[in-house]
Amino acid sequence: MNAQRFYKNKLALSILYILLISLLIVGCKGNLINRDHQPTAKIKESNHSDLVDETNDITGKLKIHFLDVGQADCILIEEPTGHNMLIDAGNNGDADFIYSYLKEYNIKQLDYAIGTHPHEDHIGSLDMIINNFEVKNVIMPDVPKSTQTFGEVIQAIANKELLNTIVSVGQEFSLGQSKFTILAPNSNEYDDTNDYSIVIKLQYGNNTFVFTGDAETKSEHEMVASGMDLSADLLKVGHHGSGTSTIAEFLYEVNPKYAVISVGTGNKYGHPDDIIMNRLKIHEVEVYRTDEVGTIIASSDGTNITIDKNASVIDVNTAPEEQTKKIEKIEITEIDKKAEYVVISNKSGVDVDLTGWKVVSVNGSQTFIFPSFVLKAGQNVKVAGYGAKNTGDIIWEEGKGIWNNIKDDPGELYDKKGKLIDRY
Repeated sequence: MNAQRFYKNKLALSILYILLISLLIVGCKGNLINRDHQPTAKIKESNHSDLVDETNDITGKLKIHFLDVGQADCILIEEPTGHNMLIDAGNNGDADFIYSYLKEYNIKQLDYAIGTHPHEDHIGSLDMIINNFEVKNVIMPDVPKSTQTFGEVIQAIANKELLNTIVSVGQEFSLGQSKFTILAPNSNEYDDTNDYSIVIKLQYGNNTFVFTGDAETKSEHEMVASGMDLSADLLKVGHHGSGTSTIAEFLYEVNPKYAVISVGTGNKYGHPDDIIMNRLKIHEVEVYRTDEVGTIIASSDGTNITIDKNASVIDVNTAPEEQTKKIEKIEITEIDKKAEYVVISNKSGVDVDLTGWKVVSVNGSQTFIFPSFVLKAGQNVKVAGYGAKNTGDIIWEEGKGIWNNIKDDPGELYDKKGKLIDRY
């Protein structure tokens, strides 16, 4: 009996042990399942407005509306998944037009409302936008202005219990399937308010766009010097086409196929400047102007850009007399084979971007490639060999013996596309 009781108790303990093991296994599986789902829950809880979506799946067309607000700026970016952004808001007097335009396109909310800088022709109607539309984020530079227009914008931000977001260079933000990066301002203090302009680069699929506000020479030089990728398919030309913006070095880095100029008909400033129009023509850029064709809409499917208006006809012959000279009349005017230097002259009436141009000593088999450099109208540049007796404006890094002093050694000048410009 004792033996039977022992075996019965042992069997009962074995069954109980098996049940306990089974319960532990089930519990562990449950915990494993919960762990598998925890990261998803955390991602859903993380809702950052500046989180960039890196997906390459582009559906629908992005539309960029350059509203005809005269001598002012107002750009609506309409993303196909329902996300929208406004860059600048015209003058105070443009409020009714901008309001009606946004309503016509059924714009109810804006992910971002950007005032590039606190001038009235850029933030004039921004208070109306904030007061009448659902605005999630307001972005303006940290440049207070003691003007009524600026005060009205700040009051509108306060009334909606929003914050003015201060951005810094390199920050990225998402806008549906697109993203944009802050390119400027790169400094905290400028003499000119225009240089505080927020400059952004928008990317939609493989298409890119640069919007410059009124950024001028100083800001453009800083962007070029920063080493950031400034290249874009379309450029919103700075400061309504003023000669104080769109320097040759900046245009070379952006290298756009299309450019849009928001400018008023017959404005008192003479915008766009003939020098800028000539510069855009030299770079073979298709230019679209609101003073000529009204509101302009550029559409992108992520690969191709189409524009709903006709490009401007840039006729340099209608420019002032000093601008009617041959644009690229660049010549080699002197070569000194012993002193090892070559002089190149700009005999045209406009500045010429020589970046990427080449000077070649034919028999010496040496080639000099210009770095980022603009040769001003009517001026010369002296390129000297390293170790040359006479210092040059630019040093040819190839070393001594650039020119063959024993026999004839012509010098040739080629533009960045490889076209022979002059032979000396």
